[in-house]
Formats: sequence, C-alpha cells, structure tokens
Amino acid sequence: MRNTRTVFEFLFTAIISGAIMLGSADICLAEKAQSAHKSFKGEVVEKAGALAIRSEEGATYQLSENEARRQGRQFKAGDKVEVTVNENNAIVDVHLEGEKGKHNFVTGKLVYVGKMRKEIKLQTAEGEKSFPLLLQETKTGGLAEGTEVTVELNEAGTVIDLHKGKH
Repeated sequence: MRNTRTVFEFLFTAIISGAIMLGSADICLAEKAQSAHKSFKGEVVEKAGALAIRSEEGATYQLSENEARRQGRQFKAGDKVEVTVNENNAIVDVHLEGEKGKHNFVTGKLVYVGKMRKEIKLQTAEGEKSFPLLLQETKTGGLAEGTEVTVELNEAGTVIDLHKGKH
C-alpha cells in the first residue's frame, strides 16, 4: 500500500513538473515567434526586369508588384521604403519611408482556413469575419478549428501575421 502511494506521489510530481516546464517553453516560443518579424529600410531597385528591395545591408528581397497594387501602392525604382519581413524572410509589409503603417489586430476563434482561396474565417464578438491571407503559410498549419487566434491586418485588411491566443 505504501509503495503504491509513493509511486503515485512520484508520478503526480513528475506530471506537474513536466506541465510547468512545457508551459514555460510554450510561452518562450510564443514570445520568440511574435518577435520573429524584422523591419529595415531599403531602396526599390530593378532586378531582372522586376522590382525588388535592397536593404541597407545589401540583401535583396523580391517585391510583388501585384500585391502592392492590390494594397493601393505603386513603387518605382529609387523609392526609399521601410520593409517588414517574417521569419521566412518573405515581405509582409512595405511603406514609403516616413509613411506610417496602421495595422489592426482581430481576435476570434478559428472557423476555417481556406486551402483553395487564401483566406481565414474567425468567429469574433461581432460575428463571423473573413480576411484574405497574404501568404497561405502564415502560421496556419496545425491550428484546429475553435482555437483562439489573433490576426494582424495591414491597411488593406490582409492578414500578414497570426498568433495563437490574444495579442
């Protein structure tokens, strides 16, 4: 009887300790993921007949003219810009230097992520809302329906980032 109690106490302690460690790791990973965006200044250049952005450090990032047009922006070679890239070094936001971006955050429960159409639907306090995704891989993999998420929207209302839970 005493051995059973000792084993139970050991298992209980191990489970609680493991849960605390996993919770701490999850918080650290979430903080790291939220800070994974990198912002920098650069210049729009023409490269192989298309527009790109060259950072002050010399790195070059492809600029989607179609995406810029959908957001009501037109860039030309020589424009000085402020750029934000995600953890995959994909451009998620570009503004002319000195122009402030106004991003919104919306929190809700995940209804679905469209595979055919790049969009996400959330159940918010105001009802169901759908938002286009800039990139299909915007951290949507592995999220179950009903998960509470916060999406970051650019000025055009397009999702440029997504975080689990409230932001």
